[in-house]
Amino acid sequence: MARARNTDPKTSHDAAESVSDITATKAHILEALKRPRSDAQLIEAYRNMAGAPKASESGIRSRRAELVETGMVIDSGNRVKTESGRWSIVWQRAIR
Repeated sequence: MARARNTDPKTSHDAAESVSDITATKAHILEALKRPRSDAQLIEAYRNMAGAPKASESGIRSRRAELVETGMVIDSGNRVKTESGRWSIVWQRAIR
């Protein structure tokens, strides 16, 4: 299933169709979220995980957002400041 918008350029559609292992990416994101993390912390943890599929920062955030949509990841209620001084949501795995 393509993950590009109808209004995106052809390169985005090509990239979306080249993604073959979204399940493995999400599994690694869930593993990284055994400890609550902001998106920046999640990206850093993901990149340090052995065997994690290659993914861009925006790809990791998108897969995390999809996990939020399914209810597997939730807003912890906590916030941390980013390097730019803005507040960022701290995400955690949902308790099931």
